[in-house]
Amino acid sequence: MSKDASKKSSKRAKRGAKKGSPRADRSKRLLDLVMLLLRARAPVTFREIRAQFLSYQTANIEAGLRAFERDKADLLELGVPVRYITPDEDSSVEDGGYVVELKKYRLPEVHLTTDEISALVLATSVARAVPGNSHARICDLALRKLAFDYPEPDTPLAWHPGQGARGGGERAVHEPLLVHFPEGKSEAELELSDRFAMLEGATRRRKRVTLNYKSASNGQEQKRDLDPYGLFYRDKSWLVVGHCHLRGDSRSFRLDRISDLSVAPRPKSADFERPADFDVRAYASRSPWTFTPKPTEMVQLELQAEALSAANEDFGAEAVRDDVEGDDELRVRIRFETGNPDFVVSRILASKGAMKLLEGEQCKALLLEELAAIEAIYA
Repeated sequence: MSKDASKKSSKRAKRGAKKGSPRADRSKRLLDLVMLLLRARAPVTFREIRAQFLSYQTANIEAGLRAFERDKADLLELGVPVRYITPDEDSSVEDGGYVVELKKYRLPEVHLTTDEISALVLATSVARAVPGNSHARICDLALRKLAFDYPEPDTPLAWHPGQGARGGGERAVHEPLLVHFPEGKSEAELELSDRFAMLEGATRRRKRVTLNYKSASNGQEQKRDLDPYGLFYRDKSWLVVGHCHLRGDSRSFRLDRISDLSVAPRPKSADFERPADFDVRAYASRSPWTFTPKPTEMVQLELQAEALSAANEDFGAEAVRDDVEGDDELRVRIRFETGNPDFVVSRILASKGAMKLLEGEQCKALLLEELAAIEAIYA
């Protein structure tokens, strides 16, 4: 640092001392230290730093230096690259001093391609269109921050820089419709929107929820306590997945079958921790053949020619497939474990005889019930 700069630093120190500014608050001291190093055009010696901060002005200069080293270590831990420069490294420096390496401190500029922006717009439009979602304004703001310097006319942003009133401004540009959800107008649709908003908030804050759930098989309602892990959309329905305290395992629930939903009190206090190995995407992509809403059993199906395409579906990692060659056509037998007899029976009935049940007592009993009900209708 030059002699003129040194004199100015001393004058600033004296003015600070006269004003009685102690700089004792640790967070303020760290911020002031960073600002001092960023403003300096040359390495700042500890002598100059000590003159600016009362915390380093101890009777024993070594104690003040140790206090500074602790603060420097804290800055390094926070990601501020403070470095000591010696005269050997920089011939223009008379005494060694401290600098902040700007190349390591400043993040590189983010440059997105038009395709990347379009992908972000699609994701934003999904978030904006979900019923009950409160993130529309936040998504728009984030997108504008990322793409503020990309005024491409074909980029579907919500706003573009334009000629507004005198003195500048912005003009609205109609955004093309990328994702559409039916607007909730009926009472049931409005309730579904409210349910989504409550569950989304409970998932984010890790709050336990209590709900009544109507079973698809018998139409009966049961009270459940649920630790919600995530929400996903599948087969035209929104579902919430989490730990069901009634079953003691992970379960998913369709939002349109939920009623009397309530969230545990104390919103700022989490009620559970989401398992580190839980992946909502993997859970959502599970095959219905492997669902376990009921006790599992071993099932064996024989698929004839009209149903052979189903052999490529996911029957679980432990499924065993055997090809059976007959006189007339190829058949495939698949043996697997499932707790979803309702789905198995529905697929058997839909195959119109192309799937045969060879093993599985739960599925057999349910299949006989369904066939009896069908016979009663058409008798």
